[in-house]
Amino acid sequence: MKRCILFFVIFILYPASYGWAGTQITADFMEHFAEEDKYVAIGNVRIEKEGTVITADRAVLYQKTSIADLSGRVIYEDADTVINTERAELNLDTKSGKLHNAIIFFKADNFWINGKNVEKIKENHYYAKTATFTSCNSDAFLNPEKLSSEKIFGEHTPDWCFKGSNVDVIVGSYMTAANATYRVKGLPVLYSPYMSAPVKTERETGFLIPVIGNSSTKGFQFSPAFFWAIDDNKDATFYLDYFSKRGIGKGVEYRYLDFDNSGRLYGYHLKDKDLERNIYELKAKHDNKFKTARGYLDFNYVNYMDYYKEYAYKRANRIQRFLQSSGEVSMPLRDSRVYLLGQYWIDLQDKEAHIPHRLPELGYVMNPASVGPLMLTMSSNISNFYRKEEARGQRLDINPTLSYAFGNWMQVFQSISPRLSAYKLENAGTYKSSSHRETFEYRAKALTRFSRQYESFNHIIEPTLEYRFIPETHPMPLFDSVEMFDKTSVAELGFLNIFSFRAFSISARLVQPYDFNAGDRPLSPTRLAGSFSGPFNLTFDVARNFNNGRIETINSEVSARIADKTSITAGERYSRDGKPMLYKVGVDSALSKKWSVNADIWYNSGGGLRESTLKATYKQQCWTANVALSRKPGYTARQGYATHPPEYSFMIFIELRGLGTLKLL
Repeated sequence: MKRCILFFVIFILYPASYGWAGTQITADFMEHFAEEDKYVAIGNVRIEKEGTVITADRAVLYQKTSIADLSGRVIYEDADTVINTERAELNLDTKSGKLHNAIIFFKADNFWINGKNVEKIKENHYYAKTATFTSCNSDAFLNPEKLSSEKIFGEHTPDWCFKGSNVDVIVGSYMTAANATYRVKGLPVLYSPYMSAPVKTERETGFLIPVIGNSSTKGFQFSPAFFWAIDDNKDATFYLDYFSKRGIGKGVEYRYLDFDNSGRLYGYHLKDKDLERNIYELKAKHDNKFKTARGYLDFNYVNYMDYYKEYAYKRANRIQRFLQSSGEVSMPLRDSRVYLLGQYWIDLQDKEAHIPHRLPELGYVMNPASVGPLMLTMSSNISNFYRKEEARGQRLDINPTLSYAFGNWMQVFQSISPRLSAYKLENAGTYKSSSHRETFEYRAKALTRFSRQYESFNHIIEPTLEYRFIPETHPMPLFDSVEMFDKTSVAELGFLNIFSFRAFSISARLVQPYDFNAGDRPLSPTRLAGSFSGPFNLTFDVARNFNNGRIETINSEVSARIADKTSITAGERYSRDGKPMLYKVGVDSALSKKWSVNADIWYNSGGGLRESTLKATYKQQCWTANVALSRKPGYTARQGYATHPPEYSFMIFIELRGLGTLKLL
């Protein structure tokens, strides 16, 4: 009797395993019932089939139908999904079935779905009468031992989630839901009768997260956008800007890309209530590759000169002087190319400026080619310059260059560039309608280097001597840099000094030009430029005119890391030619894993505070909030409109991880 009891105990405790048709099952105890052809597995149950692993406390498996009834702590995992549920009835062949009190994790995009009763329609398709969706992690989601039935989202409320009915999820495609509410820390803040969100990283059609802000000159701002993924290589974005003081702006952007061409079309319109006029911006870019040629188009137009000052977000756009449109078709030849070019300019600061537009230009460019010991290059073109006033017309320009280099310890470079320019002008004024000029440019440069390695540093000295000569020419109407090819005889003596230590390096370059055509004041401004790289970084350049004893320009910038993740930058710009000193100070700091700030201030010694921005970013695992405060300088409007005071504004942008686009109806 004792032997029978001992045998029974060993039989229960000893792990059992079984397998059929690619299915492997292990458990602490397993019993087979032949009449029903089922297996009952108890304790540390593990089922493996075609890359899918299922663990549970208890399982009943039917071999003929491949049905598994699992209970206890049930974990289902395949290449795309992890399911944590209290109970499941699954078909191991079709990977379909029912899940009770389940949390489903989609690995690729960190998506979580929690539902009381979830139907697994097939391998990548799920449906639930009621479910909650988020991309926020929590200990409860990540640790199956903390699974707390249907109370999971009550006890471990995510930072944000969507809750809806008739939730339909297709992994690698969409999640849709009816009567959806957007919740922040469990509090419903937004309702929609229908919602669709992508369950993949690829582009998806839907609404983008809106931008919200306020401006002292534009009022309250609300800017939603809708993204349309037309196909794999085409998309469109529709923009809407509501400004409570200025009106409603509408914009559309279309992008395309394939093997032979790519481009972007953009249009924006706003009927400005303050200016009482229609304002619009148009942009187009296209790059096309043909079998034997290549072409591109870059078109930019605004009908209001102060458009960028008023509406641009980036400082670089607000301070730009010119707006250029251009197009070119070029054909490569053997060691050369021909091209047809058109350029049109808009002066955003002076509408009375008469800029010559290149409409069009036909050119030929020869790449460097050996001619014995010499190198030959050439550029030539015939251009049509158009403007309503001042001189306009056609110009032929031919400019070959022959260069020669020699020397070892001292290297010498020489080049000579003959130039022929012929003109046929209209509205020529004091210039002849048909004229030409022939000239040339000679350049020479000699340089050498002295280097010595010491015990703790390396020292390099590099002296240079350069000379540039152009004979006297007669003036021509100014179209571009070709007409600036004027009488020149200038020599420059330069010294470059570099000290390289293990922890830092210092370099400085001093250049003194000597102008032989400057009469009794041949010394041009002396230029000194230097840099320091080490515990902090410093760059500077200064120009001093010894003829009058004055400094003409000073530019400098210093940056340093003052803490582990905090750096500061300061700089100044000064020019004596009627421009006051301009200062800039910037700070960039990652205060913690969640918080980071960036601040920039521009100050004009002649006009006070010019511009300032403060950006703060708060980042969580599943969402990011960006807040931007800014001050834009005031300006005197052109085209007959009033002076604008400085603008103070703030903008808020919230990004929900995994929801780059969101469809709400």
